[in-house]
Amino acid sequence: MITLESTKISEDLINCYWHPIAHKSELSSDRDFIRFNIKNFEVVVINDKGNFVAFDNLCPHRGARFFVEDFGNEVVKCLYHGWSYTRGKVNVAGVKNFQGCGIEHAALNEFNLEACGDFLFFSIAPKAKLKEQLGVKVYELLRKIGSDIESRADFNRYPFECDWTIALENALEPYHIPLIHTDTLASLQLGVGVNEFHGENSIWYSPVENEKVEKRLKSLNRFYSTTDAFQGYMSIFIFPFSMVSSTFGYSFSIQNFFPSASNESTFFTSRLYPTRNSESRYKDMTQGFVHSSAEMNRRIFDEDHQICKRIPSKAWSILPPRFTSTLEEKLIHFRESCAKWIK
Repeated sequence: MITLESTKISEDLINCYWHPIAHKSELSSDRDFIRFNIKNFEVVVINDKGNFVAFDNLCPHRGARFFVEDFGNEVVKCLYHGWSYTRGKVNVAGVKNFQGCGIEHAALNEFNLEACGDFLFFSIAPKAKLKEQLGVKVYELLRKIGSDIESRADFNRYPFECDWTIALENALEPYHIPLIHTDTLASLQLGVGVNEFHGENSIWYSPVENEKVEKRLKSLNRFYSTTDAFQGYMSIFIFPFSMVSSTFGYSFSIQNFFPSASNESTFFTSRLYPTRNSESRYKDMTQGFVHSSAEMNRRIFDEDHQICKRIPSKAWSILPPRFTSTLEEKLIHFRESCAKWIK
């Protein structure tokens, strides 16, 4: 059996990098949690009495899952035998019945958690500090974006029927936009973009050349409190599995393309975060815009999914495509970054 290159590197990439997992606004109250599937395990991040904790979603007793929902507000409690977790400690039901097995050492399998402003990143065995991995420019940009965000407005999750590399490379290149997103993203008429590369991460800036749309977007500026937002379309790639995109900085979409145990499936999640209104009285006025942005994003991701599932996993390689458009520069950079892990 031939092991695909994407499978060879996926576990190392999962283990060795920091991955954006939540914005603090999603975990603002005690017991707020969010859950993610990654490869063959699940990560939960929870607000534990004001402390953020990331852990494997399995009870240390017999391996039952604590949570099955994607997000919510619940006590960390195993429904099988009643073990729970709070204030940084596992509480064992009927603890006196456990003799001679070191029950005092019972603990969750916790993961590393680090913040970039209001964004939380988790890692299993990071090869570098978070700021070093992101680089100064990307780190400061994410910190600024995180401070502009008010809360989560939409949560969209389903499996992409393709290898994680296929789904991610589709997100990296704008070459497909006119054909695949004819009535959605292409309606912005994105102009010639500029790529910036920061280590393994990258940023794409593109102007909105649909004059009618640009005029409407500019008219919304007074309703939002943004910090030096790019006046156009911006897409940030956080190597290896995540994207952050925005138009004029009025909201930010964060997408995770986590590998699954199968080369024919990717754990896809997108979340939309509107930025803060410049005045509280504008909140009701901008709700329609937030709703339409969420609906538009869902359509775009579904269009991406429909084309990605046509591409077999064996089509991906660390080598550049034989025929390469100038619009696929970020794709080439991604493959070069992956190739280092094969070698």
